[in-house]
Amino acid sequence: MTRLPIVIAGLLAIGAAGLPHIASVPSPILVAAAHAAKTEQTATFDVPGMTCALCPVTVRKAMEGVEGVKTVEVDFDARTATVVFDPSVTTVEAIAAASANAGYPAAVRG
Repeated sequence: MTRLPIVIAGLLAIGAAGLPHIASVPSPILVAAAHAAKTEQTATFDVPGMTCALCPVTVRKAMEGVEGVKTVEVDFDARTATVVFDPSVTTVEAIAAASANAGYPAAVRG
């Protein structure tokens, strides 16, 4: 039984020796997050034509249907839609056009 503590101590020493090397390798999750941050843009659209409870659902689905759109949050009270999208895939004009084609013209704020 005296060998077990020696084996455990040896394994711990080997494992600890590899930690600095492992820590210097970038995590795939961190790399993906950094890439996503570079390829995401947020735009807020004024959508004044929303007048009923179903309007925000229609606007959200129309905007989400545009390739490159990641998320859409519609605020019925403020009559706005905030969209996160990949600018290398789509444009604010294409997102606004999708909303307009669904019957709700949208204009980028600012």
